[in-house]
Amino acid sequence: MKRRAFLALAGGLAVAPGSVLAAKKTNTNTSSKPAAKATAKKPAGKAGAKAAPAKSNARGNTANLRPSAPNQPPAGHVTGMRPAPLPRPRQQSWRHYDLVVKVAAPDSGQPLRAWIPVPSENDWQRVEDLDWQGNYGKAGLRRDGDSGLLTFFAEWPAGTRAPTLELKLRLGTRQRLFDITRRGATPETEEVLNQNLQSLGPWPQDVLAELAERITGRIREPMPQALAIYDWVVDHGISCSGAPESIQAALCARNDGGAGLAGIFVALCRACGIPARRVSGQRLGPSRQSPSLGASGDVSTAQHWRAEFHAPFYGWVPVDPADAALAQRQDGDSGALRKRLFGFWEMNWAAYSSADGVHLPQGPGESLPVVDRPLLAQVERDGSVRLLGRQGSISLEARPSEG
Repeated sequence: MKRRAFLALAGGLAVAPGSVLAAKKTNTNTSSKPAAKATAKKPAGKAGAKAAPAKSNARGNTANLRPSAPNQPPAGHVTGMRPAPLPRPRQQSWRHYDLVVKVAAPDSGQPLRAWIPVPSENDWQRVEDLDWQGNYGKAGLRRDGDSGLLTFFAEWPAGTRAPTLELKLRLGTRQRLFDITRRGATPETEEVLNQNLQSLGPWPQDVLAELAERITGRIREPMPQALAIYDWVVDHGISCSGAPESIQAALCARNDGGAGLAGIFVALCRACGIPARRVSGQRLGPSRQSPSLGASGDVSTAQHWRAEFHAPFYGWVPVDPADAALAQRQDGDSGALRKRLFGFWEMNWAAYSSADGVHLPQGPGESLPVVDRPLLAQVERDGSVRLLGRQGSISLEARPSEG
C-alpha cells in the first residue's frame, strides 16, 4: 500500500465508514504457516487499487506513503470582495519517527477486538509507512464517521491461542509555528466553529463563564483574550491554587497527559465565544525545547494533550498550556518557552483527534470521551463489547528515524 493508496482509502472511509481494508482468514491456525491470500489478485494498497480486502496476517501489509503537494492559489489573487488567501509560509523540514504497537493478549475463550488510533493527516504530519502482522481473524482501517478518527482495527475469533498483533507505523512531522504577522482568509465552516463552541467537560458552565469574564476583563479581541486565558491556565497549573473548587482537580492533575489543562483552556475559550478544541496525541521522541517535554523508547504511557483556538484572519492557532506549565515546574523555564508554546507545537508528537467524543467502529455502544491510546475489548456471549482494563497487554515503542 503506497501513500497515495492509503490517502485514497482513508478518504473513502470518510464517505463510507463501513468499508474497510479487511479480510477474513481462510485458516485461523497460522502460527507456523502463512495465511491464505485474499481473493483479490492485486495486494491492497497498490496505487490505484480499490479499498479491497487486506492480505492476511502472516505476511501482514506494508505501505510506503508519500504525499503530493496541494495546489495553491497565486499570491495576491482576489475573488470578489473576500480577503485573498495568503501563500503558505516557508515550511520546516520533515522529521521522521517509527512507532511500533504490540498486542499480546491472554487467552480469554471469547472474541477479542483491538483499536489503535492512527495519526491524522494535515500540513504538519503525515503517515508514510504502515505494516502489520499477527494471528487475527480480520484487520484493517476503520473511520468513525462522526469524529473522523481513523483507527486500525483487529479482531480475533473465540478460541484464538495467544492473540497477537504488531503494527509498525512511520510518521513524518514538521514544526507547527503560528506567525502573527500573517493575516488573510482563513475559511472554516460554520458547522465546525459551532461544534467547537459547545460546553465541554463536567465543569459548571456558570462558573466557567464568570471565570472567563474575570480573566479577560475589558479585552474584547479573540487573540488577546485567548492569551490571557492561556497565561491564567499555565499560572494555576503551576501553583495548583486560587482556582474555583469545581475545576481545581483538572488544574492540579499531574498524570493525565495534560488533558485537564488543555480542557480548561478550551472550556474557558468557548465560554468567551472563541471556538477552541482539545487535540489528543502521542509523544514520539525527545524534545529539543526542554528535557521534560519528550519521550522515546517505551511510550506506552506518554499520551499528551494540546489545544487550538480559532481567531479571525488567522485560523486555528496551536497552544500547549500543559507543557508550558510542566517546563516551568520541572525544568525551571524562565518564561521564554512558555511564550513560545502560545502559537507553537513541537512535533515530536503525533495528533490523533480533536473531537469531543468518539464511537469505536464495532465497539461499545456508548460514545467514549476520547481515544488517545490503543484499546482492547472482549465480545461477550450476548454480543455486547466490554473494554478490558488490562491494557498492559499493549505496548508502544517510538524512536526518531533517519527518514
